[in-house]
Amino acid sequence: MMTATHTWMRRKAVWCAVAGLVLSTGLARAERPYVILLDGTRIEGTDIRARSGGEIVLTEPRGTRTFMPGQYERAYAPRPPEFGRAQDMVQNDRYEEAIPILEEIIRELRHLEWDNRAMDLMARARMGMGEYDTAVRTYERLFQQTPRMKENPDVLWTYYRAMLGAGQLDRLETEMEEKIKEGSRADAGRAQIMRGDIKRERGLYEEAVLDYMRTVVFFKAQRDIQPEALFKTAEALERLRDDRARAMFERVVREYPDSRYAEQARRKL
Repeated sequence: MMTATHTWMRRKAVWCAVAGLVLSTGLARAERPYVILLDGTRIEGTDIRARSGGEIVLTEPRGTRTFMPGQYERAYAPRPPEFGRAQDMVQNDRYEEAIPILEEIIRELRHLEWDNRAMDLMARARMGMGEYDTAVRTYERLFQQTPRMKENPDVLWTYYRAMLGAGQLDRLETEMEEKIKEGSRADAGRAQIMRGDIKRERGLYEEAVLDYMRTVVFFKAQRDIQPEALFKTAEALERLRDDRARAMFERVVREYPDSRYAEQARRKL
């Protein structure tokens, strides 16, 4: 049975996918295929293909060049139109229709960057369907295939949300403790919220409130996470039938009126 928490996570993951991937694809101009060498040099061509072993064949005006694994940082093909179709489907909750298209992109554009983006979007589609275990496995396959994808904050934190939905709480808690101790201020703040989410999933609402409030108090400079911390504080207090919940919902609306959490908070008032 899908809980309210899982429904919220599904919607958040989908909209994060749409916003993040639209910004990252660079639709403003026609793209040419290219290869980035280990020293950062970019070599453009007119056509590109990848062999199963990771060899990249780039066509240039004067002929073709082959780059062996270990000779290049990454290779990039122009954005396939099918990816845009799948992206629209995910945005409109048509997850099952999107998945076969994404699987084909992963297969046909292996080693050409779009396999990574398709795998990320496919994991988010699985989350939208409530298949969090499958989403976790998809992300772990992505990270094994392309370790640098774990350096993308949007991808990494969506993976953590998948772990939360899959009930992998012990593993996730260990990850969050490390982020709180050793991560950046932004990561530590987000980890503090997610530690509260873990406790909420375990039914420890009083402890969850403390984690959310620590974020509110100690991470004031990270304003982008404050609405979420305040709203979740209010939700946990509401679950505890604490009269302070209403004041917290009001604070979200008053201090962060343009946030998505303000819209949710208004429905509580």
